[in-house]
Amino acid sequence: MSDPYFISGKLAALITPQQRQVQWFGAPGAPEAELNALEARLQIMLPPSYRAFLQASNGFGPLDRFIWRLKPSAEVDWLVKTEADLVEMWEIDVETVPSVPDEEYFIYGAEQNKIQVRGEYFRGLLMVSDWGDAGFLALNPDVQHQGEWEAWHFAHWIPGAARYRSFAELIKAHLAAYRAMKSGAK
Repeated sequence: MSDPYFISGKLAALITPQQRQVQWFGAPGAPEAELNALEARLQIMLPPSYRAFLQASNGFGPLDRFIWRLKPSAEVDWLVKTEADLVEMWEIDVETVPSVPDEEYFIYGAEQNKIQVRGEYFRGLLMVSDWGDAGFLALNPDVQHQGEWEAWHFAHWIPGAARYRSFAELIKAHLAAYRAMKSGAK
């Protein structure tokens, strides 16, 4: 899962010579037929910001030092299909632990309590990244904000998940964190 080489901060090893040459970590965008095939396979329409992302870059990485690769559309799948054991482990307490009330759950940003995730959503998450440095990204179609799906960042240092209103909001947060880290390193 995690390689100590990458944990030590040597993110540069993940960047290919071609990415260096073109100065872009993305892949060519997915054609409409491929996105339609993904939606047919998943049996659901993708949220607008994630679909637009795949149209612009059908795979991307590294995103940052924690998320090494966003999957291309051919590899995107439900978490329960890719990480069934993990979903089963998380669901152990779903029936005995009461769900987080809406007034606590729908708080995003710095005030969010990252411990408060809803276990009943685990089975329906769409895994959109590979495992990186002990973490991954997923989308939750069960919670929508203006047609966008809630986005989750799981990591070993987060007791639950960092949640965002959309894939676009999650990517903006990762970009802001990267810029802050980069400016602090100077």
